[in-house]
Amino acid sequence: MCGAFHLVKETKSLALMGFLGTSDFEGKGLCLPASNIEIILETKQGRECRKAKWWLLLGKDGKPNYQYATFNSRSDKLGSSFLTKKPFKTSRCVIPASAVIEGQNKKYHQVSASDRTLALGGLYKEYEVEGKVLTSASIITGPGNPKWVSFHAKSTPLILDPNDSDLIDMWLDPGFQQVEAFDSLLTGRIPFDLSVTPMASARDMTATGDTFICPAD
Repeated sequence: MCGAFHLVKETKSLALMGFLGTSDFEGKGLCLPASNIEIILETKQGRECRKAKWWLLLGKDGKPNYQYATFNSRSDKLGSSFLTKKPFKTSRCVIPASAVIEGQNKKYHQVSASDRTLALGGLYKEYEVEGKVLTSASIITGPGNPKWVSFHAKSTPLILDPNDSDLIDMWLDPGFQQVEAFDSLLTGRIPFDLSVTPMASARDMTATGDTFICPAD
């Protein structure tokens, strides 16, 4: 489960957003479930950075439906769940993150990359509420990776390689619906080396131990 992440404006995030084709973003800092986040999606007018509620299922009032925890979408249910089956085919997005925050047994770790901002694979939905279009989103999570067992054993967020332009193009293309092409991404794999730092809590990013490397698969 990815329960929090961090996005700030810095050289790495500006480079990612420029690569994705949009540099207009705020980088609000700490992002928690049901808060507003920023996502990259592709429309008929091109790519855009859009504010979205980090909770895929909204109610008729446009507020998160807390009956279901939909800030994450499990990879093994993407093709079968009523909530994710269609978005997985036509409404994929990239969620930029300077770091992902993982919690386990009341211990927290910040996961980042030294040379790039993370491009998390996500889904989005659009709702019309009182004449306005609201966008919601979730982060796709895959199965646990043995290399993550010390800080989050159950699942891993889907991390796309931002240097793979063909992959990013396919992922964001709403017309590309051959989703079996993404099967290898949904295995919990780590596409590049990650830096992991113990931290005080999800809200307090004070380091409490030495950083270690989680190597690529």
